[in-house]
Amino acid sequence: MRATAGRLGQVVDSLDFDAMEAAGIADPRTRSGLLEYLAGLGFSADEMAEAERRGRLFGLAGDVLLWSGPQTYSLRSAAAAIGLPVETIEYAWAMLGLTVADVDTPTLSQVDVDALATWAAMRANMGADAADGYLRVLGASVARLAEAVSSMIRTSTPMLWLGHTGDELTTAQAYRDVAEFVPRVGQMIDAIHRHHLVSTRTFIEGAVRGPSEGLLCGVGFADLSGFTALTQMLTPAELSAMLTEFGATTSDVVHAHDGRVVKFIGDEVMWVNSDPAQLAQAALDLVHHPRAREAGLQVRAGLGYGEILAISGDYFGNAVNLAARLVAAAVPGQVLAAAEVYQRLPDWPGVVQEPLQLKGFDAPVTAYELGRSASAQADSRDPTP
Repeated sequence: MRATAGRLGQVVDSLDFDAMEAAGIADPRTRSGLLEYLAGLGFSADEMAEAERRGRLFGLAGDVLLWSGPQTYSLRSAAAAIGLPVETIEYAWAMLGLTVADVDTPTLSQVDVDALATWAAMRANMGADAADGYLRVLGASVARLAEAVSSMIRTSTPMLWLGHTGDELTTAQAYRDVAEFVPRVGQMIDAIHRHHLVSTRTFIEGAVRGPSEGLLCGVGFADLSGFTALTQMLTPAELSAMLTEFGATTSDVVHAHDGRVVKFIGDEVMWVNSDPAQLAQAALDLVHHPRAREAGLQVRAGLGYGEILAISGDYFGNAVNLAARLVAAAVPGQVLAAAEVYQRLPDWPGVVQEPLQLKGFDAPVTAYELGRSASAQADSRDPTP
């Protein structure tokens, strides 16, 4: 990395503006404040000129904090250092969702090469399918984290936008300030990752016996009814607030009942729980949650239970498919549970539904609405005043 925080206040006595202009930096005298700021951080004239060629002179102070180190390796030289064909390293980089101009342009740091070497060792020890699957999940997950950080910064730090500030130095300083969080975020991710590994191990130990990818487990889906119509009526800010509220409420409720959030898909959440009662209670708490009602969110849920396949951070199987179809068949405020769930809730109030013809299932499916007795359901349908 470049200069430390201790050099931020360093005053540069003079800059060779003629040399900078000859190197390709446009209007160096007019931009003297920015150039002095960058020189005070320890950047050389050559580094500034390279940033100018990329159209990123104003972003150089922050960009350097996003890099994992000097970009001294190409994919080809990285492959040679690891001892793998360059095609294999190209494949790994693509699985991460990353691109490079070509295999001979230096774009990787030593840290990047070490990361690819770790993947190669995992491949050798645990098999290509498992290691490659993990790499794809890693790339997709970190891409989402990067999008979340970027979104947070964009909406909270308007001074990052040159169109807003009209001043390169102001934007450069604002960008540097938020980029200072990047190394700290990396440490935070590592710490939380370790805790989740322990949590996942505990969950798996309670749902499986032996070295198998199959789990005996409950799965739930919940979504917002009428979401497509809502997107047409709400402003982007209102839609953002609604989805944020839904995500926060869902995570809180699922975790309160010892469940695990698997993923969010737009307005839908998928979670798992090895305890059918906890699975069902989380679903009922979601559809009747006070915060959801206050925010005007109409939630519905579908539940399944059975042998499911856990692979690459996701879950597959008949119980998963059934739960996904049941949430689509539910009405707002309703929890539809598969028979395999309801049979494990002997004291749970529930009402059997008319057999459902669900997409992907040849035979009609019997489901139960949880949380209401038969008499309560009859009263709600009685038109008598």
